[in-house]
Amino acid sequence: MPSRLTPVALMLLLAVAGLALTVLVTMAATQRPWLGLSLLPGENGETVEIVEIAKNGPVSRLLAPLTLQSMGAANGPDTALSAQDLLEEPDTLETYGDMAGFFTRQTALDALLRSGPLTLTVKDAAGVEHRETVTPLPARPMMDLPSAFWVQIFVGLAAYLIGIWVWALRPRDPATILFALASFGILGFTFPAALYSTRELALDGTLFARLSMANHGGALFFGAAMLSLLLSYPRPLVSGWLRLLPFAVFGLWWLGDTLRWFEGPPMGSHMPTLIEMIGMLIAPVVQYWRAGNDAGARTVLRWFGATIAIGAGSFVLTVIAPNLIGAEALLPQSYAFTFFLLIHAGLALGVSRYRLFSLDRWAFNLLYYLLGAVLLVVIDVLLISLVTGEHGPITFGVALLATIFLYLPLRDSVGRWLAGRRADDREKWFHAAVDVALAPGVSEQRQRWNTLLEQVFAPRSIAPAEDVPAPRLLDEGMTLAMPAIGMLPALHLAHARKGRRLFTPQDRKIAGELHLMVANAIQGREAYERGVAEERRRITGDMHDNIGVQLMSALHSPDVSRKDTLIRETLSDLRDIINDTANRGLTLEELMADLRVELSEWLEAAGIALRWDVAADLPDAFSARAVLSLRSILREGVGNAVRHGKPKTVHVRLTRQGREALLEIEDDGAGFDPATIKPGNGLSNLKGRIESLHGTMAIVARAPGTAITARFPLGEPS
Repeated sequence: MPSRLTPVALMLLLAVAGLALTVLVTMAATQRPWLGLSLLPGENGETVEIVEIAKNGPVSRLLAPLTLQSMGAANGPDTALSAQDLLEEPDTLETYGDMAGFFTRQTALDALLRSGPLTLTVKDAAGVEHRETVTPLPARPMMDLPSAFWVQIFVGLAAYLIGIWVWALRPRDPATILFALASFGILGFTFPAALYSTRELALDGTLFARLSMANHGGALFFGAAMLSLLLSYPRPLVSGWLRLLPFAVFGLWWLGDTLRWFEGPPMGSHMPTLIEMIGMLIAPVVQYWRAGNDAGARTVLRWFGATIAIGAGSFVLTVIAPNLIGAEALLPQSYAFTFFLLIHAGLALGVSRYRLFSLDRWAFNLLYYLLGAVLLVVIDVLLISLVTGEHGPITFGVALLATIFLYLPLRDSVGRWLAGRRADDREKWFHAAVDVALAPGVSEQRQRWNTLLEQVFAPRSIAPAEDVPAPRLLDEGMTLAMPAIGMLPALHLAHARKGRRLFTPQDRKIAGELHLMVANAIQGREAYERGVAEERRRITGDMHDNIGVQLMSALHSPDVSRKDTLIRETLSDLRDIINDTANRGLTLEELMADLRVELSEWLEAAGIALRWDVAADLPDAFSARAVLSLRSILREGVGNAVRHGKPKTVHVRLTRQGREALLEIEDDGAGFDPATIKPGNGLSNLKGRIESLHGTMAIVARAPGTAITARFPLGEPS
């Protein structure tokens, strides 16, 4: 079967079988004669007290509390009842002879209940006797089954589902096989006990005896399977067939108990159970000692030991030990069975947290969905039993809604808790990663990185290691390897949560996120620092090449007007250096707006008006060289007009002609004759800049004023 079916299909198939068995046991519990009475032993330990009477039962006309003294057939003798008839567990009796007598009396009472009309003799609180003739109903309503019945059914079914889940995922692993057998053992002692321990009054003695034997066998089978598991997992303590020795020993003991080789249940049933429980407590200790420095095995065993100590120890203290000394159990056995479920549930949690049996966390999701499917069916069955008639068809919908709005949200909440990880705030991680990148030195950076890893994973130790390309799990999850980041060395994180669990694939994923965050933050800081250094170099170069030369020229210029012009241009250039106009990727509109402001301030100080016309069909951006040239041409041209022409108005016009730009600077000043004027440095510089752009320039004298025309390509020259 394991090789032909997928794990999910195998789990569902076995789950259906478990549900079918649950239905059969429930039907067997309800197909019994029913009086509708809730009976308890009296305070004196001898009488049978009626503490509650069902309103839909055959004796609903009576009012509790009452003492049920006897019961007899309509035309037959009465049978006196005693508190021992309500005994929940017959193996609390001292001898097998006492048990045989108890089963014989149960047979007689069961036959009496099935015989037809009965006469009940009851005594009220005032001591007055009454005789009532009643006819027991042939079946007991499901809702009359006490909570003890459902607790035992739940314990058995839940343990069974956990067992088949683990086994279906690794069907050939000896450890998972033994764990599954232990689960079947729990089913074997809870289901029979649910039948006989929650009977209303009596059960056929032969059936009762067989159910009691099955209960003893299931308990011993569970203990034998757990002992065999602990003798072989996580590492073998004994070899070969010796691992199966508990099955032989306690199987033979159960046979002796069944064939009455001993004096009574204390030695035939309770003693072997006590020995198994003690063995289950000792075996993990021996395993832990043998594990030595194997931190992974020790982590598993700490979890094993804790769950077994709580479950097995609690059952021994509340049920087994009191029975061995002849005292009353501290807790009804039907409820004490939940301690065994604690063991199985604890080991199931270990599958999620510590990868017990080499099952990963994804396996836990399969169990959730399996339990969801089972819950859907169980809710539907309960609703069908409660809602009949015309409302029957809606029960499945009600069950579905209950599963969606109750089970699934609870499943997600429990799943997040079982995953062992809080809803980690990645925003905090990001801020911590930035803090690592912004640390003032390498030493501080390493310290902050280690602190972040401590907060997220709480490893027992962090040590430098060889570099790896990406975070990875080593030594079966005992170590998490972290790659180097810049000056941060590669690290090995050992034993997550201070050794309480192993690192998981989810931890590896989180480590990758942290590594990426810190690496990006460090790269961002380095890019920022490179940008700052580059900006410093640019400003230094521009200051040296432009500002220094211009200031030296102004310093040595004998012409005061020229000195002022040079200083003004130097200030403008200094502003350009700070703003990095040529490299800001300005659009033409932004560039011309900057120049217009600059020239307006200059002309306004000289009392000259500015007319500004820029065409709308020019390209969005100029090349860096065109930006510098256009700025210089405008400054020099307007500066010449101010210095030499003394105009009232300067007109700047920029238009497009094909693939060229046409810049015109006109003024209405005194003008000059180009033929009689020797070109100075300013005009020479203008001509040089235009030629570097493969353009042309013309200076035309007018009356009044002067016009400078510059034409150059819009694209970057080759």
